Amino acid sequence: MLIRFLTKRFLVTIGVMFLGLLGIFASIYYFNPNDTSSDKVVFVDNTNYSDEIKQTQNIVTVGVYPLNVYQIDTASNTFQMTAYVWMIWKGDIKPNETFDIVNLVNTSSFTKTVMTNEKLDDGRKYVLMKIDGTFFEPFDMADYPVDQQELTLTFEDSVDTSDDVRYVPDFENTKSDQLTIPGYELKQIVYTESENTSQSNFGYDNGLDGDKVTNLEFSIVIDHPLLFYFVKFAFPLTVILLCNYIVFWLPYAFIESKLYFITGTLLSLIFLQQQYIPKINGQQLVLLDYLYIFSYMSTFITLISKLYFYKKIENGWDESEAAMWDKMIFLGHFVVYMTMVLGIFWKYLQN
Repeated sequence: MLIRFLTKRFLVTIGVMFLGLLGIFASIYYFNPNDTSSDKVVFVDNTNYSDEIKQTQNIVTVGVYPLNVYQIDTASNTFQMTAYVWMIWKGDIKPNETFDIVNLVNTSSFTKTVMTNEKLDDGRKYVLMKIDGTFFEPFDMADYPVDQQELTLTFEDSVDTSDDVRYVPDFENTKSDQLTIPGYELKQIVYTESENTSQSNFGYDNGLDGDKVTNLEFSIVIDHPLLFYFVKFAFPLTVILLCNYIVFWLPYAFIESKLYFITGTLLSLIFLQQQYIPKINGQQLVLLDYLYIFSYMSTFITLISKLYFYKKIENGWDESEAAMWDKMIFLGHFVVYMTMVLGIFWKYLQN
């Protein structure tokens, strides 16, 4: 009785359920909009400077104005950036000459052009540089395609320790109005100040005993827009699976057609999955993989159930009973799939 009740006017029930899930999808987005503000600058201080050290440190104000970010290669964990970098300080130090960008990948292709080098009216020294290079970023793709990434420049003084020099960010003049990254949305800019201590003396016993050096990270936080997830993955995958689920309504007299539909679904899933595999390091399992694992399992279960019910019908089983079980199986697949799709969407909103 339960099966007959659930399968009565089944298409109408599924239609209502589908519209209801779409309503939930839209409501979650409406009440929890994803913040894509690009003018938000955040500072994180991971240092533990004592008052005594703070009084003796030379303060170097560092600002970054990103111009272009291009060739973001998540598979090789690199990106390229062009930006203006400026430094303001007092004293006899020369941070514009002693600073390193420690996540620079290729020094031969890195360019640093000094645009301005002068002494300000208040006695401070000001240097404006334009840099361009390829930088390393260990992209964590576990949440792909709703992942959030950081494109970071890590500034570090190669000569003076953190007892002598401290880098602080220039909040007021850090802007991103010229920056556009195709395929991504800019969420915020984060400055992180810290101290970096090496556990090795690099074989040099006369000094280099783990001195701390000042470290300042400039990070651009980005993610994909919602339509990227929906158009590139959720919508085409849903259409492919719905085409596969058509077999639940075909009479068992058309068993060959059922098998053709299922085979076509399997090939379509394989081709669609190739769209994102080149962007992922081969050793990393991502969120979208679980959706495809379910899709493959769903297709396999559909195939097995068709063959099983076909054999049962050949042995005298009532085809109407098989049809009801088909709709129950479809209902289970549909609910699990839509739950996973909405779960990934919810994960996007939490970023």
